[in-house]
Amino acid sequence: MRHAAPRIGMVSLVLALALATSSAGEVAFTAKPAAAKDGGNVKVSFAVSAPTDVEVAVLDAKGAVARHLAAGLLGGNAPEPLQKGSLAQAVVWDGNDDAGKPAAGGPFKVRVRLGLRPRLDEILGRNDNTLTGQVCALTVSPKGELFVLLADPFRGRAELRVLDRQGKCLRTIMPYAADTPDARTEPVGHVKIGGRRQPLVFNGQAHSLYPLVAGIRGQTMAWHPDGYLVAASAVGSMCNHGPARHLLAFHPEGGAPEKTGFVGPQIRKARGFLGGAGEGYAIGMDRLAVSPDGQWILLVQDFKLGYFEKGEWHHGVYRLKWTDKELGDPWLGRKEPGAGDEEFNDPQGLAFDREGRLYVCDRGNSRVKVYSQEGKLLGKFPAPDPEQIAVGPAGEVYLLCRKGVRPYDLMHKSADPVASRILKFAAWKGEAPRELARLEFEAKKRVAEFMALDATASPPRLWLSLYTGYGRPCALVPITDEGEKLTLGEPAGEPGGLNCPTFLAADPPRKRLILADYGVGHVLLDLETGKGSPIRLPGNDLAVDRDGNIYLMGAYGSNALVRVDPQGKPLPFPATGTNKLAVKFRGYGPDMGLRGHCIAPNGDLYVRRSPDHACVATVDVFGPDGTLKKAALVNGAGSGDSGIGVDNRGNIYLGMNLKPAAEPIPPDFAQAVPAQPWRYYRKIDRPAPWSYLYANPYLFHMGAIFKFGPEGGQVYGNFSLKAQFIDENLALAKAPPDAAAYKSGYLGWDVKVVGAKWRYPGIGIIPHSFDAFTGDDGCECLQSQLDADPYGRVYAPSAFYSSVEMVDAAGNRLARIGAYGNADSAGPGSKVPEPEIAFAWPNECDYAEADGKLYVTDSVNRRVMIVRFDAAVAAACDIP
Repeated sequence: MRHAAPRIGMVSLVLALALATSSAGEVAFTAKPAAAKDGGNVKVSFAVSAPTDVEVAVLDAKGAVARHLAAGLLGGNAPEPLQKGSLAQAVVWDGNDDAGKPAAGGPFKVRVRLGLRPRLDEILGRNDNTLTGQVCALTVSPKGELFVLLADPFRGRAELRVLDRQGKCLRTIMPYAADTPDARTEPVGHVKIGGRRQPLVFNGQAHSLYPLVAGIRGQTMAWHPDGYLVAASAVGSMCNHGPARHLLAFHPEGGAPEKTGFVGPQIRKARGFLGGAGEGYAIGMDRLAVSPDGQWILLVQDFKLGYFEKGEWHHGVYRLKWTDKELGDPWLGRKEPGAGDEEFNDPQGLAFDREGRLYVCDRGNSRVKVYSQEGKLLGKFPAPDPEQIAVGPAGEVYLLCRKGVRPYDLMHKSADPVASRILKFAAWKGEAPRELARLEFEAKKRVAEFMALDATASPPRLWLSLYTGYGRPCALVPITDEGEKLTLGEPAGEPGGLNCPTFLAADPPRKRLILADYGVGHVLLDLETGKGSPIRLPGNDLAVDRDGNIYLMGAYGSNALVRVDPQGKPLPFPATGTNKLAVKFRGYGPDMGLRGHCIAPNGDLYVRRSPDHACVATVDVFGPDGTLKKAALVNGAGSGDSGIGVDNRGNIYLGMNLKPAAEPIPPDFAQAVPAQPWRYYRKIDRPAPWSYLYANPYLFHMGAIFKFGPEGGQVYGNFSLKAQFIDENLALAKAPPDAAAYKSGYLGWDVKVVGAKWRYPGIGIIPHSFDAFTGDDGCECLQSQLDADPYGRVYAPSAFYSSVEMVDAAGNRLARIGAYGNADSAGPGSKVPEPEIAFAWPNECDYAEADGKLYVTDSVNRRVMIVRFDAAVAAACDIP
């Protein structure tokens, strides 16, 4: 069947009317459920007063669901076995359970529920005071609030939190809160959908809802006298190569200042594709300061390792206004390094004192230089390797001093046992000030990375982030200024919060949730206490069967699917004698870009495998004993396609990035988002903010649900002819004449599909399949995964709608679960109580049959949302 986007639009209108009716309390049974013998079967009948969604289940004596009979939206497109176009229904039960075996545990009842409403049940894993990720900047506002930039510069994720003077989290401002005024979010980028504000997706790999922050790195941010924060935009990441760089403005309560907007002057021209991992490993920092009168922004750029065009980098200080379009020439210093009065050798930190004098760290010359507001050199004084600087209200000078190499290298390769230190000097009065105090850090234990001064605290307080080793969390510590002594306080923050939750498998019978936390490992979350504990598992991607056994794709290069028991010990398949099944796949990432597998209601194991970039991907089916039952049941999917669910009728639901040529982007976004692909910045013929992006994320990463019947299907033409592991029988020319026509994810290829019953767009992220990019810039490492319940209801995460799309087996949308909100939206009674179910980046879904709840990871909000489904009306009857 060809794509069903027009039909879905009509279904959504019917659904809106139905939900409006049910929310008003008007949906009711006009005939309550009744069950009667019908030969060897049981016929269940009922009738309702208005179109609504229904759910029909057979319950055993303990109240557990023994058979999921039917669910979906009543009306002209009701899914089987519901009757189309009728409010009176009759559903037949054959006495079997979902696995097709005689149901056990009677006597039985039938339960019918109407008008299911998603409700927030619980939030797990989030701790606002767990400072996960890499600290990339610290700054303190005039009110004493500490702003902490947390980031993953390699892949690009970024978050900006605000802490109080005790180091406790007050709020998150990037991404902004759900109640942020439109005037402050519009400059960042949003679209209105049905009157609801929806942030735009700017980078799928970075999970970013802001332009120009994917790959943001270490810097000294600066406060403007008008009360907003000035920062430098991203250098780039492993896939987002060579973006133009700009100054950015953050409102301290979230969004952008209305006066300035979000994006300011350009400070580096776009470079484009750099090869390999691009700027994923870039080393260096930006230094910013704002003059006391707010007229000038001063900038030092310190990224030396090939991240400038030839001749671009200077040993100098730039001065510009927010209204300038470009950076211009250096205000102080020269292109080449030097030790003269007019020269710098590796200029670094900047700070103004109350008199408007400018202090510049000249690290390579081990000195600090002092200038007038007009740029006249007033003096200088010695300091060892000065990198960062702050000036207190009485003129006292604080320095963070260290060599200009990575903290890792300072810790492991430094010949000096003390590789970083904090120094305090008396106020500068025209000659070298006296050193008053110092703190030194033993190189092999920790390295000072970022410093910020709380100048309005009494006594003054410094905040310092300390590098403690590769893969370990940074320590954020206060330093109290006691005159001629600097006293190191206890670290802020708390352990226990998640970093970046991705794959998950809910196991309610054992009261646990198994979770992959990127950068940390696997975690068991206790469903009763919410506490987490580590578990070692031999792979990634997760599925759990009814006995609690865990199925994973093996580690990178293993080409095996692995089964372990509930404790994580190897559990052999009877058919193979080992706990491994041979499955040819690539663990993109490594071990992140895994395309999904699931346990069907009958116990069969359905596995999506992608052998390599731009190749043919398949769905293979194994029996519970490990026997291969059907290879390539669905064959020819794209290498980036991800997510799979199977219902109790054997229907298969896949996430795929294919688009109709006439409507590549859903109408909801068509007025705000270009419908054309592009590559980098060669032709900047598109308006901001799209001119800032190297690719169009609404093509690159927006996918759709495709339904295939138990017989499977074929996809033709969705691979590169230059790729390995292709099947010539799936070439486009081999497609039958009645195959449905699509375009590949990034519109690079014509594709045809056989066997798909319908398509539901707007989900993901689901990567394109290398039809435009061919290196790390076309990364397929991160994705989302949908799930399906035994009824055939599909739960598909959508970063584009900040929701989980709940769709029945006929493609009708039953609910848009959740709406946009950052971590401050944590349900009733939280800082921002609306929406009740808030997502910033819904990532992976798992519907648990055992408790009927939906479990969803949110990688940006660093938490797991648990959703229950309450019925507007429910009734039950005995089965004879």
